[in-house]
Amino acid sequence: MQAKKPKYQVIKENLYHLIMSKHYKKGDLFFTEAELIQKYKASSITIKRALKELENDGFISRKQGLGTFIKKTSKDKVVHFSYTNNTSNHQEDVFILSLEKGNDPYYLSLLGLHKTEHYYTLSRQRWIDNEPYLFQKSFIPHDYIANPKADLSSYTSVYQRFFEDFKIQMAEQDFSQKTDLTLDYSHEVAEFLQLDKKQPCVRQLKLTKDKISHRILEYAEVYKNWKFFQYRINSLHYDWD
Repeated sequence: MQAKKPKYQVIKENLYHLIMSKHYKKGDLFFTEAELIQKYKASSITIKRALKELENDGFISRKQGLGTFIKKTSKDKVVHFSYTNNTSNHQEDVFILSLEKGNDPYYLSLLGLHKTEHYYTLSRQRWIDNEPYLFQKSFIPHDYIANPKADLSSYTSVYQRFFEDFKIQMAEQDFSQKTDLTLDYSHEVAEFLQLDKKQPCVRQLKLTKDKISHRILEYAEVYKNWKFFQYRINSLHYDWD
């Protein structure tokens, strides 16, 4: 015979399903303890425990003197997102165009640099099986370029450069990335990707920040040929091969 669930657990599950029913959105005010006591004819201790469990699971946040608020809903479900343009089975070639000093106010601001400082712009092209694939410009604060006069071939991988020169694992740092399709790209990009102005390209803008110092390590502008672009979204424990 199945054991009867504790009342706090029944209330917690009921509230969980209510939150996940799309009736609420993030930031909405939730029931007060008094309202829940009346709604479920339960004691204050039972309601407090049910709310505490929902808070521990990340669905609500309780702010003293303000109330209880929705923190996560079904729209916030954790998923696995990945770009599927895997190049591991193809020949990839990288050509470094230049490493140039710059002080454009827009990029100085993005990188958190003073107007008297400067950054370096690293421009690279990538081919997949001899077909133009990606054009990238990386904007890097001056003090994260150890040797600006080094041979350009040493900048084939920015991640390797950061690790070898500063012991920073770029893949482990905080980042924010925006991806869209755009017709707003330079003649240099259009010429390399062999696009006419009626064809879009995939644009990815990415800021990477040091997890400890919180300094911006790199701002990257990446343009990809739309023919190579695809992405996949899966729930965490399911993958459609």
